[in-house]
Amino acid sequence: MRIPTPQLYMRMVLHIGAALVAFVLIGALSLVLIAAWELRDYIETRQSSLGEEAAAVLAARGETGLRNWLETDARIPSDATVYILNESSEDILGRQLPGQYVEFVKNSVIGPQMKPGSNYQPVRLAPQITGPDGQRYAFLVLPESISLWGSAATIIGVLLAALLVVATVAWLIARTFSRPISELQLAVEELTSGDAHARVPDSITERGDELGALAAGFNLMADKLTGLIEGRESLLREMSHELRSPLARLHAAVALAGQRNSLSSMECERIEQEINRMNRVIGEILSYSSLDAAVAPKRRLVRVDRLLASLVAVEEIEATNSGCRIELQADTDLAVAGDPELLNSAFENILRNAIRYAPKNTVVDIVARHGPGSADSARAGNIVVDICDRGPGVPGRDLERIFEPYARVSTGNHSPDSTGLGLAIVKRVIEQHGGSVRAHLRKGGGLIVTVQLLAADLS
Repeated sequence: MRIPTPQLYMRMVLHIGAALVAFVLIGALSLVLIAAWELRDYIETRQSSLGEEAAAVLAARGETGLRNWLETDARIPSDATVYILNESSEDILGRQLPGQYVEFVKNSVIGPQMKPGSNYQPVRLAPQITGPDGQRYAFLVLPESISLWGSAATIIGVLLAALLVVATVAWLIARTFSRPISELQLAVEELTSGDAHARVPDSITERGDELGALAAGFNLMADKLTGLIEGRESLLREMSHELRSPLARLHAAVALAGQRNSLSSMECERIEQEINRMNRVIGEILSYSSLDAAVAPKRRLVRVDRLLASLVAVEEIEATNSGCRIELQADTDLAVAGDPELLNSAFENILRNAIRYAPKNTVVDIVARHGPGSADSARAGNIVVDICDRGPGVPGRDLERIFEPYARVSTGNHSPDSTGLGLAIVKRVIEQHGGSVRAHLRKGGGLIVTVQLLAADLS
């Protein structure tokens, strides 16, 4: 087994290495620029003739004159300080050196005393001036606003350089990971929502790293899933076609046999019923299969109140034959955006189910109303439709299962006319329209099926 090269690891190493190099370069450049700006007067003072003036004053007027000159006449910039130190590292004006400079001045500016008769003179880091009496002094210039550890500006500059480098590297790393992950997440969400053609773009799959391999693996998986789904749907279509053809021939044969009196009328009627039931089962299998396909429903403005009124007019005959009646109470202007044929099929399945189980001399109630957030028809909210019967109902533990294909409730109540797919088709249709459907028991007996749909915005 070949272990793949960790491309993402190498990218991280390159990014972090580049960040360290950039930080060093930018930090050093920042320090140089800031120090050059802050020390400009200090450098100018060091390079001026101020030290020579002090030597001339000391030679002419001694330490007292040098002290007066340093206090009043010396032209010293405001951000530089001049100390004139004797051999004991004491300033002639009595000022105290900053604490961080004391050891530095003692060891590198004043230095050890010269040995008598020695021709060796150690290096001093400040000009040395000598008085008429042979007393040696150090002419020391120090910056006013900066210390050995730098000033606030240098610290801020280094921090800004670090933030700039960190932000840049973080953006590069985030760009390396976030875009492919976002594209993969989007493709997963689209595939989950039913879009069988959802894929990660080629720009991600061709990256050549682990994320690219992951994206390519996802696309391969999606291709195989799509092939399985399409194969299953094709099989269902072909199986339904193969079943319907002999059913049609059987139907014709029964009709001919009935005309020739080869079968009794009761036998012909029974055979007709079974053929019609098989035909309905096949039709609902095809309907359920087509709803499972990743095809978005047609979107048109559907007036739910009018659709229900039309459906009640059609199903009133079946209700009368079953010994019950239908009552409709609907608000006006109940509009949704969806496929009118699918929505009609969904409500028809619920209503026929209610009629099938409704006892004689009872009422199947349909109540359609504006839901919360939809107090008027011009504002989008929910549309709620309740279809309730006064039949035997279902056990509470089966209220969710009745929307599954071929579900059987634990009481064993099952109509011989049921195909087992009606409410499963209802759930698929309503969910494809962004809504929900649920069942709950009616007080006093019976079942209520509640459908919620998103109202169309008519504003």
